[in-house]
Amino acid sequence: MKALLLTVAALMAFAGSMFAQNLPPDYNWEIGVNGGLSGFTRPLGPAIAYQGTRSGLVPDFSLRLDYFLNPHWMLNLDIGTRKWQTTGTWQLTDQLGQQLKSKPITFVVADHAITESVGINYVIPFYDRYETFNKANLNFGVMAGLVTTTNDGSIAYSTYNAAPDSSYTYVSRYDYGFGIGYSLGIQMGFTYYIIPRLGVNIDVAMRYVNVGTNDARYGSENNHFYLLYFPETIGLRWRF
Repeated sequence: MKALLLTVAALMAFAGSMFAQNLPPDYNWEIGVNGGLSGFTRPLGPAIAYQGTRSGLVPDFSLRLDYFLNPHWMLNLDIGTRKWQTTGTWQLTDQLGQQLKSKPITFVVADHAITESVGINYVIPFYDRYETFNKANLNFGVMAGLVTTTNDGSIAYSTYNAAPDSSYTYVSRYDYGFGIGYSLGIQMGFTYYIIPRLGVNIDVAMRYVNVGTNDARYGSENNHFYLLYFPETIGLRWRF
């Protein structure tokens, strides 16, 4: 009888352990906020002279809503914003055809690039020693969504302020028009829960965007662009 009881107890402990590993999370929903930096490629599609030659790192911010279908699959909604701006150098020529010194020019691709995307992620959960508390999650996934770019489509001019014509003006900033398009990408994240509800998060991603704008200048040659950007952010998560 004692052997039977021990066997039953062992089976129950084993079943309990397996059940704990496969239970849905204590909280199926999660909200969060992230901030960090993202790099991006120069925009392709517009005339080469209007693409710029240099880009850099820009601030990147997003809001996040996650829903866990089960311990290994998660859906997410991500709403984010960042600024895309490149710089280049234009060779200037005055009204008489004489070459002047080259001057820098700024191309504002998007004053605000607002993304609204949904994703599906595979989750690898980590539990505490007793398999009762989901202390961390590692996720890999794909996403798709919309991109809206805000811009006023303006052109700014500067004065040359040098011989032979100090009053000569040239384009020093060119803003693309506002636009809308789509985004596709891959993403990876890790969240460590300090307490059962609150966690700290790190996210990295690579995203492709394709945008058509309302820029009708120069025969509409700059009314479409596509680029890659790479957000790397940290944030907080709250489970409920």
